[in-house]
Amino acid sequence: SLLVVTCLVLLYSNHCSLGLFYTYSENSDAAFLAPPEQRLCKKCQQFDHRQPPPTPSILDASRLNNVRMAGMVDITYAKLPADRSVHPYRGARTEDGTFGYIADEKFLHHREPQQTAAFVMTQNEIDKACSERDGNYKMLTEKVKLANRTQDEGAAASSALSPKILCVLFVVEQDHDKLESIHNTWGSKCDGMIIGSNRTDRRIGAVDIPHEGPEVYNNIWQKVRSLWFYVYDNYYEDYDYFHSGGSDLYLLVDNLREYLVSREIRAASNGGRDPPPADNDEHGEPSPTYQTPLYLGRRFALMGNRDDIFVGGSGGYTINKAALKQFILMLPYCEPHGETFSEDLMMARCLKQLGIFPYDTKDVNGGERYHPFRPADHLTVYNDTDIAKGDDWYLKYCIGEKFLVFFLPKPRLF
Repeated sequence: SLLVVTCLVLLYSNHCSLGLFYTYSENSDAAFLAPPEQRLCKKCQQFDHRQPPPTPSILDASRLNNVRMAGMVDITYAKLPADRSVHPYRGARTEDGTFGYIADEKFLHHREPQQTAAFVMTQNEIDKACSERDGNYKMLTEKVKLANRTQDEGAAASSALSPKILCVLFVVEQDHDKLESIHNTWGSKCDGMIIGSNRTDRRIGAVDIPHEGPEVYNNIWQKVRSLWFYVYDNYYEDYDYFHSGGSDLYLLVDNLREYLVSREIRAASNGGRDPPPADNDEHGEPSPTYQTPLYLGRRFALMGNRDDIFVGGSGGYTINKAALKQFILMLPYCEPHGETFSEDLMMARCLKQLGIFPYDTKDVNGGERYHPFRPADHLTVYNDTDIAKGDDWYLKYCIGEKFLVFFLPKPRLF
């Protein structure tokens, strides 16, 4: 069959990014990426410092293939020659609408816990809520295990290697009252937090980041595009990982940090090879400015189509510096004017064009770490005919002990 190969080279500030090779067959509408060793244009070969990982790797074959498809990319910050007068490059606005606002992402580290008027609870209400022993309580106390900061489970969890995590949320002004529940529980455990909104409120960390199109549910994709560029433009160099989601998730930051510092994830971000010690840049190892893009979360196949895999947005997803930079470089080319609520699906499709696919985040027992439902929903199975007769995927869902995140739509449950 006729094969057409197209190479798109992106050049920003004298940095040569990955050339994108798409191979199409006249017998198929599907596009697939060429092998990593064939992916770079000749013009970019001089910048390619990647080496194939040795065999055997500590990663299994599936995970190793995932990181090899993504390759290793230069994570040096590259300033984009973008027109700052158009979306998604306009940045954030102050309370009076002036552009150029850079929020203090560490605001939670120097403020006292507060309660908004909408969620002030009396002591009796607090006692009653804490006395409930429902499915959420049972799951979180009997099933979930929290990271033990004093144990090093082969993860080399030293302070020098502990990743800095920026938590990135998107909300609208009418949901600002939900934020205090996050601020008073897990939010302050993030190394930093950015909350993209349609109104700036420094008291709660909300940042007005305008985007193309209306501020409606069916346009979250544009909201997220502008939010990610704002994060890249102002905070990229200060953080190692970025976890994104809505205001209805609960993130166990200590568990996430333990996972990210594990030998598996450190190797995955290094092309499948064990990275050298932090204080020992061994000869032959890739430059520390190169990294494998990682896209972490609960994987779903759209309508069962395994060629359309994405990370479900309910619990959010985690990306490293390499994945964020590659996504930013794709902004002008991937659904730049799309209008949809499926920001999680769009994110996956854009990264897929770069050979970056959702990484398998299950634990050694096959248990999932990222969860799209409430804790109670993972504990019990609904009384549903399809589920009862064993035809539903939910029966095959395996829950890992080291929960990282779950969906929690009611702030009082926090």
